Amino acid sequence: MKESHAKKHDVLIERLCEIFSVLYQGNTIDKAWLCTKFGITARTAYRDLARLAHLLDQVSPGRYRLSTHLLPTLHTGHLEEFADFAGVAHLFPRRDGQSLRNSMKNRDNIAFHGASSRENYTMDALIGQLNQAIAARQEVTYCYREKNRCVQPYRLINHYGLWYLAAVDAGTLKAFELALISRFSPGTSHFTADPQVLEELEAGSGIRFGKKTEVQLRISAHAAKFVSRRPLFPAQRVVERHDDGGMTISCDIRDPHTLFRWLRYWLPDVSIHSPASLREAFKQDLQRRYAEASDDIVHPIPAQAR
Repeated sequence: MKESHAKKHDVLIERLCEIFSVLYQGNTIDKAWLCTKFGITARTAYRDLARLAHLLDQVSPGRYRLSTHLLPTLHTGHLEEFADFAGVAHLFPRRDGQSLRNSMKNRDNIAFHGASSRENYTMDALIGQLNQAIAARQEVTYCYREKNRCVQPYRLINHYGLWYLAAVDAGTLKAFELALISRFSPGTSHFTADPQVLEELEAGSGIRFGKKTEVQLRISAHAAKFVSRRPLFPAQRVVERHDDGGMTISCDIRDPHTLFRWLRYWLPDVSIHSPASLREAFKQDLQRRYAEASDDIVHPIPAQAR
């Protein structure tokens, strides 16, 4: 009898410890979660909550979290939030805070090789000022590429390790690289956010703005495995898979020259299928570059001229 009582007591202690661990990570709990997680009755779940009542704050009817004064300054829940904010959560098979913490403990076994970045600590003050201006919907002025600008700032974007400001300049949404901004000053005028600008920023994933053009690309069998592995083009989607292993994809392009750079890299495995006008523009761009490169070739000096 004593042994049975001791076993039940051990199960209770283990359950309460696990509940506290979940709470310590900044999560909330309720009776339904307790019943599902531990396979207990609603009455037992109520008793568990009563046992922990002096440690809990009610955040909504029936839902509780650890009292603020008991929470750590940083917990694994914050780690999950930061990973999502920084855009790296998708790199991990599991992105909950505890799993991310476990990955950090195994840092000697894991390596990340991504886009390199300049040191951004020199832009700390500028980023802080821009954050304030964006929150206050306050115009700012600065010099950019030897031209004075007065813009409406909307968002800070980190693109492949480099910081940009998405701002409306003379009615047009543009991206300005922070490292090229000088003589920054907050303005005195305020503006009302344009819903269309906000919508474009939410829909986009880069630093190119403006009207989108749908482009279809023909992918060779060799390149198809790379294109299928992860999206290489904006809003990439498969249109057709071909018998030879190749494929046709569709993507949305705002800046043709950005697409042209990708195509030059992937030649001859990726080509423009449509629209024909863009295919012709790429052909002319390629011919111009070839002609310029040919003109720059240094021809060997004839032997008789030496």
